[in-house]
Amino acid sequence: MIAQLRVAQIRRIAWLKAWSMLMALFMAGPVIAREQITIQKSGTNPQLRGADATLNQANPTLNLSGQPTITAGTLAAGNEHAIVQFDLSLLPNVGVKQATLTLHVITRPTAARTYGAYPIATFFNQPDVTWNTRVATTPWATAGGDIPGGATATAVVNAIGTTTAQFNVTTDVQNWYNATPNYGWLFKDQTQDNSGPFTVFGSPEATLSTNVPQLQINFVQNVSNFSATPGNNTITLNWVNPTPITGSTILEPYAGVMILRYATLPVHKSDVPTDGTTYAVCHKFAQSTVVFVSPSAATTSWTDNSACTANLADPGGPPKNGTTYYYKIFVFDNAHNYSDQPIANGTVFTEEISATPGASAAAQQNSVWVNATFATDLAAPSLFPGTVIMVASQTNLLFGLDPTFGLRKYPPVSLGGPIFSRSPIIDAADSSLAKNVIYVADSDSLVYAVATDTGQILWVVNPTGAATNAFQGGISLQLKSIAGGASNDIAIIGTRNGATTTGNEIVGVDGNTGATKWQTIGNVGGVAAMDIINTTPLVDYVNGAVWVASRSACAAAQPSLWKLNPNSGTVLATASLGDIDASPVLSFASDVLFVVYNGNHLVAGTCTAGNGVLTAINPVNGATLGTFNTGDGAIVDYPVVLGSSSPYTIIFSSKTKVQAVTFTLGTNTFAAAWPAPITLNVPSAPISITGSAYVFVGSNDGKIHELNATNGTDIKDEVANTGQPGFVGDPSLDLTLSRVYVSTTDQRAYGFAYPF
Repeated sequence: MIAQLRVAQIRRIAWLKAWSMLMALFMAGPVIAREQITIQKSGTNPQLRGADATLNQANPTLNLSGQPTITAGTLAAGNEHAIVQFDLSLLPNVGVKQATLTLHVITRPTAARTYGAYPIATFFNQPDVTWNTRVATTPWATAGGDIPGGATATAVVNAIGTTTAQFNVTTDVQNWYNATPNYGWLFKDQTQDNSGPFTVFGSPEATLSTNVPQLQINFVQNVSNFSATPGNNTITLNWVNPTPITGSTILEPYAGVMILRYATLPVHKSDVPTDGTTYAVCHKFAQSTVVFVSPSAATTSWTDNSACTANLADPGGPPKNGTTYYYKIFVFDNAHNYSDQPIANGTVFTEEISATPGASAAAQQNSVWVNATFATDLAAPSLFPGTVIMVASQTNLLFGLDPTFGLRKYPPVSLGGPIFSRSPIIDAADSSLAKNVIYVADSDSLVYAVATDTGQILWVVNPTGAATNAFQGGISLQLKSIAGGASNDIAIIGTRNGATTTGNEIVGVDGNTGATKWQTIGNVGGVAAMDIINTTPLVDYVNGAVWVASRSACAAAQPSLWKLNPNSGTVLATASLGDIDASPVLSFASDVLFVVYNGNHLVAGTCTAGNGVLTAINPVNGATLGTFNTGDGAIVDYPVVLGSSSPYTIIFSSKTKVQAVTFTLGTNTFAAAWPAPITLNVPSAPISITGSAYVFVGSNDGKIHELNATNGTDIKDEVANTGQPGFVGDPSLDLTLSRVYVSTTDQRAYGFAYPF
């Protein structure tokens, strides 16, 4: 008996120890990693970015969206395809491990049928989509919906007994977190023989909640607030471990983080861990090295004291002064599932940061945040200072980022085509929509209004009605709150139709509805020939005009500067200044307009590049006031005009230099403002504001340069992208947080605190 009691006591002590250790683990930090959540439309999740429709071949122009059911089948009169798109905003920063889609069967087919789930390949708009068209008059490439050759998954629906159809759509959802646009799924019968069977499924608008489609996702969250603090031969990393997402189920306890390091370049997207694999410190991936693995779930900080040997460009060992180090962090659980998308092309959708140690504070550098966008688009990010940053990409995605730590506020917004220019953001107080909204134009000939709070597309239109009128430049807004007159804000944009040098157009769109208010078309209705427009229009509130710059077919006689009435599109004046590729800018008092001829000229019938010319224009009558020849090729988009009155300072970038000149009204003369131009190979457009001591400009040396606004001295630089070459794009300034943001050709966006 005593022995038995002793055994029981030992077991109880062991149990208490185990329980105390478990409780300590719970108390030490958030004990989560792999979670599961079911996404479906409900009162608490309105699925603002979701969509659904039935495409009916027998009624190819009929929009069948927003109804309680969707249908897929192969009827005698024609096929039917069902569309469902989920809003994944509940999970903005996760690594997807598994995704299962469930459709609820309302009406079974008369015979067993197999249905396939296909990721839709092109953008569609729910209120417009039909069998023939995806946006208004824009057709599908293939009637019935654009899809890949094979289904991601299939499910059989029987004539008797089947109540649900389930599809393993893991790879699709992983791809949507890995720079592939999310246009939802199309469901169709795998044998389209017009034999008659069809299946009716519940839609997101189903009357009964039990019939609403469900997307169940298993995932591992990323850390947040990843930061790096450089010192003298040292870098300290800090982060915040994830907490459970509301409504999720914990599948596997959180175990810690693993950190990869690489020197001089960001950790390559192919360097990702394999789920189920345990990695030791100093494990070498293709380029980067594992430098840290958490000793416990509570760890939130680490000072890099790596003893690992060299790996390619990384010299190995602890950080060395003057070398920029890049870190990527992965959360993992007890089963070693990692916070990445385990698919063939790797992932960069995990938290990253960079820092450069130095012997003094002046020599030390660090990014505030790094976010992977897969975008090589170098347009300046758009922003509400201190609130949101919107970064466009050439992969048809628009990213909404938190400016404090660079985390995605929601999964990227999937648009129809690449976006090449900065887009205007209007806050709710100034917008006639009374919403925080960004207006975007893409190369799919589409214009969008997108809510920056949620990523919801408020409306999308093809304002010219043609599929060939792609947009290269950005949109300009005439705000009702400033201009008055018009019933709503007006979005103004010019086309880049490369098939014509005379028939391009400028279009005005109602900011609330997307309705086309006016079109000004080259060679139509007395309008002069109009070449492609690569620039963003400029609204001139003082002179009641909108200015648009275009090319001129490399001819001196064809107009390239257009002054229009922003309410009607009526041409008020034109000027023939030669090809223009940089957007016009106004002085603070709107008494001088500055435009830039790009230097193209005809030589023996061939359009040949030359030096750009900065031209001062009288905005009242369009007359030329003065010119300045760069002597260094074309001027990069968006010169900066500083000063509240004449003489104005104009700072601009050309082929290899950043220059500053003054322009004085009255004498109408240009003069050098800096002792000498600053030499930078392939500089970006500069950014500054009146009263600032600094000018910021990117370059293909992989750095963003902080220049003295008074004399041009290169004060200090921050390393962003040291690729070969490492192009750094046009910067944006956040005056609220004192940050400068850039995109780079390493497919990332960066935030830096200024002054450097």
